[in-house]
Amino acid sequence: MIIGHEGTIGDLKDLIARGRLGHGYIFFGPSMVGKRAVALGLGHFLEKETFEVGPETEALQDLKVIDIAFMRSLDADASGGSIGIDAVREIKNFLWQKPNSSVRRTLIIDNADLLTTEAQNALLKITEEPPASSLLVLVTSDTESILPTIVSRLPKIYFGAVPKKAIEDWLAADGGIAKAKAAAFAARALGKPGLAWRLSHDDAFRKDLELAEKFLKSAPAARRDLVKKIIEPDDFSLRNFLDAVIMTLAWQEPSVAKAAFWHKTLRLYEGVTGFSLNPRLQLEALMK
Repeated sequence: MIIGHEGTIGDLKDLIARGRLGHGYIFFGPSMVGKRAVALGLGHFLEKETFEVGPETEALQDLKVIDIAFMRSLDADASGGSIGIDAVREIKNFLWQKPNSSVRRTLIIDNADLLTTEAQNALLKITEEPPASSLLVLVTSDTESILPTIVSRLPKIYFGAVPKKAIEDWLAADGGIAKAKAAAFAARALGKPGLAWRLSHDDAFRKDLELAEKFLKSAPAARRDLVKKIIEPDDFSLRNFLDAVIMTLAWQEPSVAKAAFWHKTLRLYEGVTGFSLNPRLQLEALMK
């Protein structure tokens, strides 16, 4: 579902009604606030005339989503750390075809900050001369990782926090969560519906949060063994774990030391993209 962002949705509908919808946008703002959901809803509206997200949304004829899952579908052996040039070839092939049942072919790049430099340079050519029936939406929490030449060509739409009450009501009504628990999850979600959902339904994410808390509290003598335990699973993701560390820090009382560690963690998080980093060495260095 789409939670909040009624004003943005109204503006997009108005642009469509007046024939003023652009050929590309950057949806930016904090993670898990609903940027991808609104992008999917926009594609659904263009094809089905209803602004919503449902099980059938990503199976629309004129909507395609490029993300890490898509990259893995192209190459099962891919590390999944970036969106490379192969994705841009898929984008160009999709956008240059005429729509089947919509007024536009909508292409969404989720986590566009994961695009490699090579992919971004190729994407730049598409933004310079887009097909008349195309719509390209870049979804990102980090516009700094996108080439300035791309950013300058695409209008930016900011997505902020969603009111706590809206998240609480949604969890209680559609998430099957008891009212008291829904209120507790909504309070910790920091205005992010996606985070509220993960806190209430995602066991793997909750496990990452538990490990992140142990990691932050660990004594130097025990740190090496703890890091070995954290990275041991075959499906361990350094990016996902750092996401949990950053979230755990956000819930703690602020201090100068925590602010410095926050920025250090963010730099490592950004550095994960496009690089093959040794998780053990990076985590051990982070706590020094």
